[in-house]
Amino acid sequence: MYTTKKSRTIRIFVALVCLLTISLCLYLVITFELDDAKDTDIEKPHIITIIADDMGWNDVSYHGSNEIPTPNIDALAYNGVILRNHYVLPICTPSRTSFFTGRYAIRAGMQGFPLRAGEPRGIPLGTKLLPEYLKNLGYSTRLVGKWHLGYQSDDFTPARRGFDTFFGYYAGYITYYNHTITQSGQTGHDFHRDDSMGLKADWSRQNEYATDVFADEAVRIIEEHDGRRPLYLQLSHLAPHASDGDETLETRNFTAVNETFHYIRDIKRRKYAGMVTALDDSVGRVMRALSNNNLLKNSIVMLFADNGAPTLGIHENRGSNYPFRGQKQSFYEGGVHGVACVYSPLIKNPGRIVNDLVHVTDWLPTLYNAAGGDVNDLGVIDGINQWPTIKLGQFGNRQSLLVNIDETIDREAAIIGDFKLLKKGAMIPIYDSHLGSHIDDGDPSVPPYNITSIMSSPASLAIFRTMGNYARPKKILHLRQESKITCAPFTEIANCSEICLFNLNTDPCETRDISSDHP
Repeated sequence: MYTTKKSRTIRIFVALVCLLTISLCLYLVITFELDDAKDTDIEKPHIITIIADDMGWNDVSYHGSNEIPTPNIDALAYNGVILRNHYVLPICTPSRTSFFTGRYAIRAGMQGFPLRAGEPRGIPLGTKLLPEYLKNLGYSTRLVGKWHLGYQSDDFTPARRGFDTFFGYYAGYITYYNHTITQSGQTGHDFHRDDSMGLKADWSRQNEYATDVFADEAVRIIEEHDGRRPLYLQLSHLAPHASDGDETLETRNFTAVNETFHYIRDIKRRKYAGMVTALDDSVGRVMRALSNNNLLKNSIVMLFADNGAPTLGIHENRGSNYPFRGQKQSFYEGGVHGVACVYSPLIKNPGRIVNDLVHVTDWLPTLYNAAGGDVNDLGVIDGINQWPTIKLGQFGNRQSLLVNIDETIDREAAIIGDFKLLKKGAMIPIYDSHLGSHIDDGDPSVPPYNITSIMSSPASLAIFRTMGNYARPKKILHLRQESKITCAPFTEIANCSEICLFNLNTDPCETRDISSDHP
């Protein structure tokens, strides 16, 4: 009896030990898998994309002009990588289509005139977009600001195309304070807060300056984000695009703008400078928020302009693409050779200039690879993975690019190596001219370049807090000089009524047609 009871006790004890052992093993396996997944997510960088709308090459001060200081944008450039040959499309919808799809806009039928408000057209629903790819890698995806890729039905809106949330406007532009757009004589409110639960018009920030409203939202998202999950935040600014209101160049505070930029004689250019300043301030706020919330140390922050500035004409804002020829809507360099820079602590040997060709289609494979994805997952695309070039300084693989083909007006252009082939000019010939402010470094009519303002900017201070170091004056001046593009003096420019060929290496301002030398 005692033996039987003792045997039963031993069996129960052994069973309990086995059960505890199994439970412990399961716990360790689950914990390891969770920790492994968490570590994998932590290794994926947070990606912040900032898009400036209609900003010209000469409107960031790191390119050599002292007229409009951009200390926060300059801080990104000097502490990261300057993309000196970054190409976009000449107008917004095609450029953004290429960014989101990694393919030339013509492949989606989006290569022509940008979408009008309410136009029943958009990127085909079968086309997978950048935020959808990143979402599959575990990213939280947020869009703040401009969409402009179609909203003919709910399925075309950003919260149905890969973004977890959207706060902004669907069409190409709005008024900075009222957040409205007028099309075909009818005015409507175009400000929305969308998510998976629904699409809702938003009136909460009416009569507030759009650039600040979008910056507020971006900062809020960063502050509330759980850093254990990778974040893709796209801040697609309205600025410095012209407003849709009677006052086409709306500033945050014109009295302050007048005092700061009193030396700019053209009053429209002066207002534009105020709009660019607000944009630059937003970059500083985003960088400070990333640093304060311990996200910057594992982030990629990139900024680029969607196309050249429209100095004159439709939606003119007095932006400058100097020294390039052309402006928004032009296939010349002023319309498509755009501002771009990338900052990240992941970049090796920062403070570099990349002279290789980079195209807006490249961002899909580049960011996907940086996020840990296999670019082979993307299928056949036109974009090329530039992450090894940006991060490690490897030689770029892009040797050519399609500027655009617009068959409706029989206009096209492409770049192969140093050569650019262009067929016909803009429908409005003046758009192909040399336009915009020519203020250059050393011009006595404007204040000198202020290196102290760069080193004390919120962006620089955020970088210093995160990295313990930042670009010093000698480095800043060297990079600024090297990032400038200068042209030989000229008195005449080629009239490209049919086909022109330019050597961009020797003639970046596209003044001399050499097609007869290369029949």
